[in-house]
Amino acid sequence: MNKATKTKAMQGIRKFLEMRGFEIVEDGWKSGKNRIDFVARDEDDLVFVDCHVHGDTGEGFPADAPDRATSERVAAAYLAQHDGLEQTMIRFDIVSMLVLSNDRAMVRHYRNALSVA
Repeated sequence: MNKATKTKAMQGIRKFLEMRGFEIVEDGWKSGKNRIDFVARDEDDLVFVDCHVHGDTGEGFPADAPDRATSERVAAAYLAQHDGLEQTMIRFDIVSMLVLSNDRAMVRHYRNALSVA
């Protein structure tokens, strides 16, 4: 997948989140090797959103397995650098996009992706 397609897909995911009431606080936040696509507010929750963009291979969405260790490192680094978030509930979401063509895509939003059933 080329860079222009990936950039357009990420813009689409941002718009998808905003249309659902998310306030994007950070876009592409990183600290050292730790990186997250979006940090957002969803009501009172601080949400770390990891995005996966896939090209259409005719097989549907690939499996999106959350990486708990990386997600927790990102959150810890973010919280360490930002004051006033001590009483904030955090959540980890995954947004997966399957790009079908230049102007069509399917989106899945996994809320609280690291929760244990």
